[in-house]
Amino acid sequence: MVRDQAPQSRHLKNQDPGERRFGAGQDPDVPPSWTDASLPVAPRPDGPLPADHPASGEPGRGPPGGRIFTLEGRRAPGLYLVSWVLSLSGLVLLLLVGPLASAEEARVVLISLGAVVLSLGLATACGYQVLERRDRPLGRYRGPAPLLVFLTYLTTFIVIGVLAVWAGLADRDDSLGFLAIGVLQAVGYGVFVWLFVVRTGALGWRQMGWPTWGSGSPREVMRGIGLAAAVMLPTTFVLVILGGVLAVLLGVEAPSVLPTPASSAEALAIGLAAAIIIPIGEELFFRGFVLTAWLRDLGPRSALIRSSVFFALIHIVNITSDSVGEGAAQALLQTAVILPVGFVLGWLFIRRGMAGAIGGHVTYNSLLLFLTLLASYLPEPV
Repeated sequence: MVRDQAPQSRHLKNQDPGERRFGAGQDPDVPPSWTDASLPVAPRPDGPLPADHPASGEPGRGPPGGRIFTLEGRRAPGLYLVSWVLSLSGLVLLLLVGPLASAEEARVVLISLGAVVLSLGLATACGYQVLERRDRPLGRYRGPAPLLVFLTYLTTFIVIGVLAVWAGLADRDDSLGFLAIGVLQAVGYGVFVWLFVVRTGALGWRQMGWPTWGSGSPREVMRGIGLAAAVMLPTTFVLVILGGVLAVLLGVEAPSVLPTPASSAEALAIGLAAAIIIPIGEELFFRGFVLTAWLRDLGPRSALIRSSVFFALIHIVNITSDSVGEGAAQALLQTAVILPVGFVLGWLFIRRGMAGAIGGHVTYNSLLLFLTLLASYLPEPV
C-alpha cells in the first residue's frame, strides 16, 4: 500500500497551485486509503472564496445579519423560509407555550410537539444547505453544517428518548436501559450521517475514514489500534490526575453518568455500552463526519481545534446540579478533561483513520471504567 499519498500541510509550500489543490496526481473524488498516515480528505483549495463568488454556494454579503433574513439570491428560498418558520414555531412551543400550560398533560403534549416541529425545521435547514452548497469546488465540503446536523440529531433523539422512557423501554438509571440508550444513540448518529451526508453525496464512508471492501488490511487496522492504545494509556492517567486536582480546587465532583450495577450481568451491559457502543457512535459522528467536513474547509489545525472544542462542549449536556455555581464548576472540570481527549482522538483519526480514533476512545473509556471499578474495592485510608 502506498503511504502518505495525500500531502501534509508542511509539504504544500513546495507544490504549485494545481498540485496544492488536491495533491500531485490525486483524483479529488477518490480520497486516500483510510489507513494512510495522512489526512483522510483532500486539502482545501487555496484561500477562501468570496461570499459573492458563484461557486461559493452562499448569497452575497450585506449588512450584519442581513444575509440571514433575506430570500434574495438563494437557490431554494421557499425551503429556506419553511426551515425558519418550522424552527421558530418549534422553539416557541418548546420553550414558551408548552412550559406555561396549566395542565400537565397539555405541557407534555405541547413540549413534545415543539420538539418534533423544531426537528423538522432543522432537518429542512439541512436539506436547504445541501442545495445551496452543491456548486462548491471539489475538495470543499458540500453538505449541511456539522453543528446543524448535530442539533437536528439532538432534538430528534430527545423526542425518541422521552417516548422510550415514557413507554418504559429505557431508563438511564437502569443498566439495561443505559445499554438501550447507548445503542439508540450510536444508531442515531449513523442514521443521521447517512441521511444528510452520505445519501446527499457530500461525503462517502471511505472519505470519513471507514474501510471499504478490499481497502486496508487487518495488519494496518491492528497497527492503528496499537498506536491508539500506546498514546491514550498515558494520556488517560495524566488526565485522571489533572481532573482530580482540578476537582479539589473547584470543590466539586465529576458528574456521574453511569448507573450502579447490581450484578455482573448489569456490569457487563454498562461496560459494553460505555466502552464499545458509545465510542463507536461518537467517533462516527465527531471524527468521521465533523472533523472530516471541517478539514476540507478549514485545514488541519483549525479543524482539529474546532472539533475538539465542539466535542468537549457537547459533553456538558450530561451535567445536572442543584445550583448554578456547582453546574458551572462541573462544566469547567468536564471541559478541561474532555478537550484534550478530543484533540488526541482527532490526531489519531488524522494519522490512522477510524481504527485509530475508535481504538483511542475505547482505550480511554475502558481504562476509566477499570479505575472506577478498582476504586470501589480499595480500602479506606487510615
